[in-house]
This record gives sequence, C-alpha cells and structure tokens, in this order.
Amino acid sequence: MANAGRSRSKHRVAVIFVCVILVWLGCGFWNIVKPLPAGTRVTSLPVRLAESQVAFVDDVQSRVNLLQCALTLIDHAEQLVIVDQSPLSHGVAQRLLARKRQRPNLKIVLITDSRNEVYGGTPVKSLNSLEQSGIIVARTRLERLRDSNPLYSSFYRLAIAWWDDPFAESTGTASLASELRRFNLKSNERQLLVADDGNGGWSSLVMSAPLGTPSVTGESGDVGLAIRGQLAREIATSEIRIATWSTDDDRLPPPPPLLAPGIGTIDARFLSEGAIHTSLLEAIAGVSGDDAVDVMVGRLADRQIVDALIDAAARGARLRILLDPGSSANQAVAAELQRDVTGILEVRWLEPPANRSRLVMVRHRNDLWLNLGSANLTRRDLGDLNLAANLELRMPARATAARAASDYFERAWSHARVYTTNVDDSETVYWRYRISEATGMEL
Repeated sequence: MANAGRSRSKHRVAVIFVCVILVWLGCGFWNIVKPLPAGTRVTSLPVRLAESQVAFVDDVQSRVNLLQCALTLIDHAEQLVIVDQSPLSHGVAQRLLARKRQRPNLKIVLITDSRNEVYGGTPVKSLNSLEQSGIIVARTRLERLRDSNPLYSSFYRLAIAWWDDPFAESTGTASLASELRRFNLKSNERQLLVADDGNGGWSSLVMSAPLGTPSVTGESGDVGLAIRGQLAREIATSEIRIATWSTDDDRLPPPPPLLAPGIGTIDARFLSEGAIHTSLLEAIAGVSGDDAVDVMVGRLADRQIVDALIDAAARGARLRILLDPGSSANQAVAAELQRDVTGILEVRWLEPPANRSRLVMVRHRNDLWLNLGSANLTRRDLGDLNLAANLELRMPARATAARAASDYFERAWSHARVYTTNVDDSETVYWRYRISEATGMEL
C-alpha cells in the first residue's frame, strides 16, 4: 500500500510538472505571436516634400542642434505637442511646462518608457510635475507588446507581473521588482516630437537617441530629421493610438487634420518596428554593382539584415559599415563579414564608441535612399517586439538633406578606427551572439 501511495504521489507531481511546463510554454508562445497593439508596425503612404521641408540635423555640424530644434518646435506650438522620449531630458520637460503655462489650452501629450530611472528612465518626480500641470503623460504599457525574451517573460507574467506595479516606485531606488522587470528586455525606443507651428502647419522631429542626454563618452553624436508637412499626421496618429492603450486619460486629442498634398522632389515615409525591417531588406536587395551602401548603427545583429548585406557585397555593391566595438554582437558580425564577404566591404569602429547614430544609406547613381531613426538593426527593434520609429527618404543626391547626411557619414568614417583593432573573432563570441539573437536572452 505504501508503495502504491508513493507511486500515485509521484504521478501527481509529474502531471503537475508537465502542466506547469505546458502553461509556461503556452504563455511564451502566445506572447510572441499575439496581435500587435494599435499604432505599431506603421508603414505610411509616401508623402512628397520639397527640399526646404526637410533638414538633416546633427549635434556637431548643424547650425541648430537637435535640442534647440525641439525647443523651437515646442515654443511655436498653439494646438498640439506630442513627445515620445525615454528618458525625457530636463530641458525638454521644463520647456513643456513653460509652454503649458503660457498656453493653458495647448494639448501636450508625453509618451515615455516606464523603466525605473536607475536604469535610464525619466524620474517619477518629473512625470508627476508634468501631470500636475495638465500635461497628459502616457507611461507605455510595455506588457502589451510582444515578448523579446519569451522564456523569461512567460515566467515573469505568470509569477511576478500580477503583484508588480511599475508606476509605484521610490524615486531613485532600484528595487527587486524593477530588476526583475528589467530582464524582460522590453522598451519604448521611439524618439520623436510632433507639433503644430502656430500658422496651420505641422512639423516633426525624428531622432536616433533621447534629446539632451549625452552618451557615456560625454558626446552625443546624435542625428535626426526635421520635416514639415503632411507626414506629421501619420506620426501623430500612431503616437495617439499608443497613448490610448497606455493610459485611461480621456483628454487625448484627435490626430492633426489632413493637409494638402505636397509638391517636391523628396518622397518620405514614416516607418515603425517591423515595417523598418521590411524597408531595409527591400532597399538592400535592390542594390547592384553600381551602388553603395553605408551603415552606421550601435548594434548590427539581425540575421536577415546581415545576410542581405553579404548578398549585396557579392553582387558587387560597395559597403561601408560603422559599428560600436563595445558590442559583442558587433564583434561577431564584423568578423563574419570580413571573413565571408568576397565583394568590396569594409568595417570600421565608431569613434567615439557608443555613438548613437542609427542610419542606413543606399546610393543609386544620382539618388540617395536614407533610413534614419531610433531602431538598431536587431531582432528586438525590428521584430515587432520593442517600439522604434524611423523615417525613410528617397531624394536626389544633390538635395541639401542628402548632402548633409553624406557629409556626416564621411566625417564619421574618416575618424573611425580600422577593423584590425579591438577585434574578438572567437567562436565563443560568435555563438553567444547567435543564441542571444535567436532566443532574446542576454548572454
């Protein structure tokens, strides 16, 4: 009898264990295939812009840097300002407060990441001050996104999420809950601003990194695109939809009205998340021996992008790739490209490291295709997992914005270090990168 009881007990334990594993795996599977929330994976229709409506802005050579550009847009707004930034810089927060005091009826919507400020989030005190002034603050509900680290996040959702409130934390304190939340590897990486100009027009600013937040080297190295015209409506519509599922505030405004079609030589599109991935693959697949591809990103890891670059080089296109040497994924990919590519491809290391510019350019004779924004070339940013936003421009190579972007890359290339320095091409680094990229785990 005793043996029979022990056998039944072991059987029950085994059944319970199998059920737990199935629930864990089922939760993980659902949260990598579930429908995307509204406002994500956006591919806008092309908008025609004049050269005067587009400006490439960098924090080194431009007469007006990104922060000054953003503050100017806020100062001129009379109807609506939408800011999506994580973390929100002190300067932008203060200017939003000042403009709200000057124009009490001005609608201001801030969308920001809910990460703990110890890990790079906006201080809770700052967000509370903005809310008290009448500004709508939408803390992105990251749990509604798909999971980039599903093996861990399914456990987190089942065992921790029900008692963890990311919006009730002590200022400046790293708690156990915030540390556990951080391992989900979920974030809102969009860095953009939309505002009316006070005269019936609309302007947008899409950037590679948060405004006014220097990198670990003390230099920003950030770039962005400032545009005027119809595309602001597409960006604002996406942002308002994200704010709608991130907050219960019923004061959210409608998107800007439709504007008259533009006339010019530049075609522009707003892209987000997986739509950026599709755009990049299509552009790289279209290059041939007469074309050139320039890549400048903090992290290059997405396998489809890497394979597309290898194929482009094999077709005879000239490739120049600038990467941050501090990333183990970059080390592995750089070694693979240098080893396997037979065409004209050169890799260099960004100087300073941690330069946060994220852009890809394709030159077709007299035309330039530019994709710029907050997305790194990784599964997390391009796989409909985290939030990211870019602008795509197709323009004559002689256009002012095209020449400014090209000059910016040439300066960075001339200051970059050659690939033979800071190299780790070991098998261990390579396979750790491949497993991390495939599973979403940080190894």
